[in-house]
Amino acid sequence: MLKKCIFCAALCTLFFFTSCLDTEEKIVLHKNNSGTYTVSIDMSKVLVMMEQFGQGANKEPDKKDSTIYFKHYADTSTALTATEKELIRDGSLHMLVDEEAKVLKVVFSLPFSNVNRLPELRSGYMAILDKMELSKKIDPNGKDPSQQAVKSDIASNQSFLSPSSSDAYIFAAAPGKISNRLSPEKTGTPEGDSTMQMLQQMSAFMGAPSYTITLVLPKKIKKYNGTNPVLSKNKKTISFSSTLNELLSAPSAAEFNVEY
Repeated sequence: MLKKCIFCAALCTLFFFTSCLDTEEKIVLHKNNSGTYTVSIDMSKVLVMMEQFGQGANKEPDKKDSTIYFKHYADTSTALTATEKELIRDGSLHMLVDEEAKVLKVVFSLPFSNVNRLPELRSGYMAILDKMELSKKIDPNGKDPSQQAVKSDIASNQSFLSPSSSDAYIFAAAPGKISNRLSPEKTGTPEGDSTMQMLQQMSAFMGAPSYTITLVLPKKIKKYNGTNPVLSKNKKTISFSSTLNELLSAPSAAEFNVEY
């Protein structure tokens, strides 16, 4: 089942199912400027589509709640640098699967020691996970063809999970301020390649994935701007949201600026 969980997490990189994803990034900051960066991916619609295509019709539905901690894999990896090990070692991957209830959710949880490290962590965690080769370590004999098919796609397709984390944007984080803005050198879509164009075409009949970023801050927010903002009553939590179609038609929809 653990191998299947890894495969399902990687499934989010496949073209056909990407339109079924809803993704939330969440940044929780503490008074000492440490915090946790999480990426929650709701792939429940994938199970609905698989049922419609007759997948798994003749087997018992799976139900599993699993967590994979990165510490052991990071500490024993010969492919990671010391900096990469430090960034990823305290992180984890949580998978909730309930095929009968049509629930499939993945959460990457990545603590950081200082907010200044957040941009590096946000832009690089998928590449680090890819270098660790989790699928290969869990399935050392390579007998699971599904994992072999998807394992190399994770790092190269991080923009599926969050287009705003692509190199079309400049993400900055420091004590008192967090922002995401379009790079002056990037004037097109977040990912103006065939991959994103295919997603746009597919979303026309499968529904566009949604993206949300939530900031939970140690102090009240003084000033903010961004798309579809939702501010909490205590003014310490704020969310911005958009869809893939909105990002492709207006990349500035992923821009935001928060001062606290």
